[in-house]
Amino acid sequence: MRGLAVALLVCSAVSLEASTLSGRVRDARSGERIIGANIHLEGTLIGTVTDTAGMFMLQGIPSGSVRLRAGYIGYANFARDLTVGADPLFIEIVLDPEAIEYGPIVVTGTRTEKVRTEVPVMVSVLDAGTLVSTNARSLLDGLGYQSGVRVEIDCQTCNYSQVRLNGLGGSYSQVLINGRPVFSALSGLYGLEQIPTGMVERIEVIRGGASALYGASAIGGTINIITREPRVNSSVIGFDNGWIGGGTPDRSLSLNTSMVDPDQRNGMTVFGTFRKRGGFDANGDGFTEAPEISNNSFGLTSFLKLGEQTRLTLDAQSLQEERRGGNALDMPPHKADQAEQRTHTVLGGGITLVHTIPSLLSTVSAYVSGLHTGRKHYTGVGHADAYGTTENLTLVYGAQFSRSHQGFLGWGENTITVGLEGQYDDIADRIPGYRHELVQATQQIGMLLQTDWKMDEHWTILFGLRGDRHGLLDRILVHPRVNIMYNLTRFLQWRGSYSTGFRAPQAFDADLHIAFAGGGISMVRIDPALREESSRSLSTSLDFNLPSAHMIWGFTLEGFHTVLNDAFILEDGGADPDDPANAILIRRNGGRATVAGASVEVRANVDDVLEVTAGATLQRSVYDRSVRWSDTVPGSVRFLRTPDVYGFGVLDLRPDDRFTVSLNGLFTGPMIVPHLAGAPGVPADVLVRTPPMLEFGAKVSYMFAAGGIPGRWQVSAAVQNVFDVYQADFDTGPYRDSNYIYGPARPRTFSLGLQLMF
Repeated sequence: MRGLAVALLVCSAVSLEASTLSGRVRDARSGERIIGANIHLEGTLIGTVTDTAGMFMLQGIPSGSVRLRAGYIGYANFARDLTVGADPLFIEIVLDPEAIEYGPIVVTGTRTEKVRTEVPVMVSVLDAGTLVSTNARSLLDGLGYQSGVRVEIDCQTCNYSQVRLNGLGGSYSQVLINGRPVFSALSGLYGLEQIPTGMVERIEVIRGGASALYGASAIGGTINIITREPRVNSSVIGFDNGWIGGGTPDRSLSLNTSMVDPDQRNGMTVFGTFRKRGGFDANGDGFTEAPEISNNSFGLTSFLKLGEQTRLTLDAQSLQEERRGGNALDMPPHKADQAEQRTHTVLGGGITLVHTIPSLLSTVSAYVSGLHTGRKHYTGVGHADAYGTTENLTLVYGAQFSRSHQGFLGWGENTITVGLEGQYDDIADRIPGYRHELVQATQQIGMLLQTDWKMDEHWTILFGLRGDRHGLLDRILVHPRVNIMYNLTRFLQWRGSYSTGFRAPQAFDADLHIAFAGGGISMVRIDPALREESSRSLSTSLDFNLPSAHMIWGFTLEGFHTVLNDAFILEDGGADPDDPANAILIRRNGGRATVAGASVEVRANVDDVLEVTAGATLQRSVYDRSVRWSDTVPGSVRFLRTPDVYGFGVLDLRPDDRFTVSLNGLFTGPMIVPHLAGAPGVPADVLVRTPPMLEFGAKVSYMFAAGGIPGRWQVSAAVQNVFDVYQADFDTGPYRDSNYIYGPARPRTFSLGLQLMF
């Protein structure tokens, strides 16, 4: 039977204080049990997963009407309104594997599990399947396949990166790991490339400041990295061998394994990745445009049920990475003509305790997470005293209470969430030879209140209020956020949002990067008079999804408008008085800035055989007065390194269960990039308008069983940047401007892969 799901109620109920809701989940075609399916009550965090028999049980459910939801990857979502009373209720759930799922379950918008099409906050989902289709080795490679999202490389020597949401720089976006903002300014420099795709189950993106739950500094948006959860016993071992530019090796070995006990009371997912990449020289001058990288990462996500209503979750990550760019890579960096070397040791983890009170439709949670990064680094042109160290500790802790109410103010359903969250960030970055020292410890306490009110089948209103006390500010800042959703039809939703936010005068990712410029270096320093930056954001969207038995197609239209007051800018600060060969950039307050634009995304899925997603963003980002990034060139009101148009596309063709063909593309329109004097052939600072660039990729994979060997094997071949659309005017030699870089992160790259799944 086709459709979203079929359910058979075996018994009904009469009213009582509380009861038990149990059931079984099966595959509609084979009748086999589904292990690890998600079961939850809508609008709450009350839920569980099915055990090895496909069974589940929720105890202490209050009497009255509830909506039960069930879902599992590859199956259509199930929803059913139930009346719970005195007698235990049993429900048989049959999920259809052929129905096209148009509403994946998300958590980022409201911190409660909801189908994406029913969340008043516009949430985009990038799943692990897209990361596989695009042959992404790390999060950096795959994040750009979302509307309004653009990933860029900002240094020719070390390749530090940032992700831009709706035209705003990386420091305007909040990167979360399992909902926790432990991704610090230092993590923002290289962290996107350090997170392996094997660690990721999905990525949920909110563009704009539409949620009050994660802090007022998420002006550009929120990127929530959801790590893999243990659901069933399984393992995947993979090896990928790549050749950058046809010759430079890029090899990786990965392992993911999940172990779950038969009664689903505890489980663990463990991942590990080893990667070794050679340095790539694009123009034959002996200096790399992509650094040599060697890293290994390990981590785990585990859960333990302490009782029927109490769940403890633990996650931990460890990463070691060394990257080296410049020339003479086999020599100590100070003996090279130019070198950047970074050695990172990253340790992180978190604990979350969740307790549900079914009789009150309530959930209480408490958590603590931390991330420590130690970095040894060198940045210099033959200077023996250009070594430095960085220590960074970020701690996040908090508690949250959510309660759902049926018949709120006479009608509808409302979930109220209150919470308290603290964040501590301590960073010390020192290079004695350059007299560079950035030492800053910041603390922030935030209190939040959110009400998610589904008034009827058409209207949902989400109101959030957050108050933050930041250690660098002398007052409490209160910021409201309002989101409204109206269901015009069952398949078409309109959303609108208004939000405010701020950024404290603290260090951001670019402040921790030192660039080469004309034989010297350039460093960012913070103006002692820097004050907070405030924002106001408006967005509106139409989201359409039309499912049928064999096909679903849809589109999303979105408009956004953000105003920044006292915007943070970088302006020329002249020569370093201690060493005139070096330049200083000052981070100070400018005037007002406006970022406005629109994005469109179209998608279609035919019987899960052909799947297409594509999107484009048009925008304009300007200051109300010129920013003097150079003392020799007139200022510019345009945001630098920000194209007015960019987009993506992904096509997957799966004619059968074994064979897959994937095509993908990223487009970046023209933008203005500064080119500093002193680089070869650059007598004076200049603004360069870059050409439009389209990066196209392809991948073919085939799955088979090897006789006598358990499990399934998959072989794949991929080409990234098929037409070798790569920057053609890189600077040469040791006196290059290392920030003069744009376009795709790598030239044409071939790779062969082998996976064993069991």
